[in-house]
Amino acid sequence: MTELTSRTRHAFLVEHLDTIPAIRQVLDISFPTASKQIDQMIDAREIEETPLELVRGGRPAKRYRYRADRFHGLALYLERTYLQYLIHDVGGHLIVTDRLNFDSSDHVSVLLKTLTTLLDDHPSIQTLAIGVAGAVDTTGTILFAPDYPTLDSRPLQQELTERFGRPVIVENDMNAAVIAPAQENESAVYIYLGTNGPGAGVAVSGHVVRGAHHFAGEISFIPFDENRNVGQILAESSPYSDDWYEALCRIILSFSVTLNPDVILFTASDVSDDGLARLTERCAKRFPLDKLPQLRKGDWETDYLDGLMQLSIQSFIEQIPLGGLAR
Repeated sequence: MTELTSRTRHAFLVEHLDTIPAIRQVLDISFPTASKQIDQMIDAREIEETPLELVRGGRPAKRYRYRADRFHGLALYLERTYLQYLIHDVGGHLIVTDRLNFDSSDHVSVLLKTLTTLLDDHPSIQTLAIGVAGAVDTTGTILFAPDYPTLDSRPLQQELTERFGRPVIVENDMNAAVIAPAQENESAVYIYLGTNGPGAGVAVSGHVVRGAHHFAGEISFIPFDENRNVGQILAESSPYSDDWYEALCRIILSFSVTLNPDVILFTASDVSDDGLARLTERCAKRFPLDKLPQLRKGDWETDYLDGLMQLSIQSFIEQIPLGGLAR
């Protein structure tokens, strides 16, 4: 797997280029080098030439199509009592998705059993992206997941990569969910109240912010009063109660005066439109309204899986050898 192959895949799959002149210009390489790379990828059955089209002046232009349907990836996230997965091709098209419920606190065993079955049934899967509700470092080691004892402090990414012989990325749930909104905004925060306590994904200039100790976004620790933090308040108060609104305002204002993002998203299941309006009004009493981030609702499950899928595709682009892994 060479850097040129990776960059050429990116040109096809991310930038959607389809001619040698366009690709060589973006990659800043010579025409012969680009042509040789295209020929190698045709031989490896990664791309194919499409029918000629007439362009201005009547000269036919050779165009190429990436054979994305040949290479699949898996995006899967794990919750306390269920997991959701999506099998996709490297062009981002859905192959199959499903939700599996389970009654077990041994999340590692559930995950291993599910992955074994899915990879046996779908040998075309090249890369895996796994989402978990816990702090995760850049090596895919789970640093803090108190609600998932079999995952806590586990080098999960390394273990899965060695076990299944494919590149694996393990990512925090909110870091994955914020990936798509971060592509539309200069800076974005994604907040999920969830069943494991509140968490947030933070992104600046399209890049996820992890923090010096990979603990960015652990918003449950924001102080509420001398004895309690906002995570404790949200756990013990009813939605739309005064304490509930106050806890969320503390979170919003903390981000507003530090990062001051373009947008703060809440999951649609957590906050209603009226709730967002009231939060905006309440925060505006303590912070300039025209400087307040836009508060919006997001589809957390869709955004989460989409972020994992993008991680899986990027892993394919960068790590899989020319022609793909042997099936």
